[in-house]
Amino acid sequence: MENASKALLMAASILLGLMIVTVGVVLFKSFGGFSREITTEIEKKQISQFNAQFQKYEGYINFYDEETNSQRSEKIKLTTHDIVTLANLAQKNNKEYELEKSKSDKENESTYYVQINLNDGTNSKNRNLEKWKETELTNFMESNNMENNEIKYYFIKNIIISNITGRVTYVEIQKL
Repeated sequence: MENASKALLMAASILLGLMIVTVGVVLFKSFGGFSREITTEIEKKQISQFNAQFQKYEGYINFYDEETNSQRSEKIKLTTHDIVTLANLAQKNNKEYELEKSKSDKENESTYYVQINLNDGTNSKNRNLEKWKETELTNFMESNNMENNEIKYYFIKNIIISNITGRVTYVEIQKL
């Protein structure tokens, strides 16, 4: 009889131990899933904030025109200062991820490299502004700021966001 009661106590303690381990595993999985969801949401927010730095210069501004008594929209205008700001953002990003040069379009889809191209109709030297040194960007800003005593404006013609990373990888700027 004594052996039977000891066996029952041993069986009960084993079952209790298994139940505790099972509860622990279930809690670990549920907290792990919650943690994974939080991490994913944080990453999405960071990507959205990164892209917003570039996308705020893209698109149209709607306003009310009192002369025609109607709603109008016009492209968001960029100055040379805005272009240099975008080039500096791209340089900072590329330096942070230690990316030295642009790859082919297919390879560029899966990297964090950001390329800024200016198409002002003059020459191809204005390609890859993200590679320019600070002195080159300053010279660009000083020499392209005004035309016929009026401020030169540019606009974002195209922004490409990678399907793989979800981040901006290419910005094309054109003279207005």
